[in-house]
Amino acid sequence: MVATTGVRRRAHIDLDAIRSTAASAASPLPDCTADLRADAYGHGLIPVARALTDAGVGGFLVSRVEDAAALADDGLPARVFVGQAPGPLLGTSLFGLDPAHPTAPAMRLEGEVVSVKRVPADRGVSYGYTYRTSRPSTLVLVALGYADGILRVASNKAPVKVGDTVGRITGRIAMDQFVVNIGDDTARPGDPVVLFGDSARGEPTVLDWADALGVDAPVITSRLGRRIERTYPA
Repeated sequence: MVATTGVRRRAHIDLDAIRSTAASAASPLPDCTADLRADAYGHGLIPVARALTDAGVGGFLVSRVEDAAALADDGLPARVFVGQAPGPLLGTSLFGLDPAHPTAPAMRLEGEVVSVKRVPADRGVSYGYTYRTSRPSTLVLVALGYADGILRVASNKAPVKVGDTVGRITGRIAMDQFVVNIGDDTARPGDPVVLFGDSARGEPTVLDWADALGVDAPVITSRLGRRIERTYPA
């Protein structure tokens, strides 16, 4: 986990949701292997492995020797399998990433507003002006970008919640930031921005992003970079 400075860039990971999803597996958990490749699909290898060990999962599938060593250093040497997993495999549904088997979302990705600007109609937004406002609008600048692993294909496509308003990423995603058009609603620097989270809270979900971008949900979470702090609320 890498702490951020200045602005919020946080992925809140719900370990209880992961444990609960694992507990619903049809097979006895000691016989199961959890797929924790790609840093547990961006959710954090060690915290997730600890949570699943507490839940009774019998083993972990990883794709790098370094990951196997990290688990061994954490006291889990007998539960690591590099390559073919024995027994039933608990996959991306552990994290709410499988549209064929909907489960509770495990990640809530949050940034914050760093500036707000009211602009007239026909104002070009971000690089190349791939988006122009159709009417006077309020634009907010959000401190997350492709350097954080936000896929650039989300430009002009992905839903985002700013305060109580669900808007859309507007214009091209830049290295450290993107813009959202919130119409006639208001926002202030420091307001939270949820890229995806829990639909029960009125937030877009990672599966909404997958549909909007035309990519699989695990690709979205696995690409999130180390500037984003992973937090594990109790």
